[in-house]
Amino acid sequence: MKEENKTAKAITLLLQQTQDGFLRWEAHTPGEDLTQGTARLVETVYFAEKEQQTLRLYSYRDRFYTDEEVWHWEDGVALELSDKKGISWWQFPGHPIIWDLLEAVRFKTAGADAFIDKLLEEGEAPSEPGPTGG
Repeated sequence: MKEENKTAKAITLLLQQTQDGFLRWEAHTPGEDLTQGTARLVETVYFAEKEQQTLRLYSYRDRFYTDEEVWHWEDGVALELSDKKGISWWQFPGHPIIWDLLEAVRFKTAGADAFIDKLLEEGEAPSEPGPTGG
């Protein structure tokens, strides 16, 4: 199997395990390696443990200069193997599936699935009559 296909398949498995709740992620503030001495903006970093490895996932915005005073923002996402301190050892090659993984991680870490389930349960419960105005 080609290296690119293996990587895409591995990321897809991480996505599926995240969606199924088998791979749990925690949100943290970014470390200095992502914020010091760079024009890169990183708001939240997500960590998970898998196969005795630490995974680090985050979205970022980089300033891309087209001239000395002319620049625009470019958005990206990174999935990395890192150490316990959050220092990157290796970054997965860029792939669109990583964006899907990030969305699934945000959904799970925000508790959106539990919120939606609770909201739907409330909608199915018999409603009690409210106060009537007169």
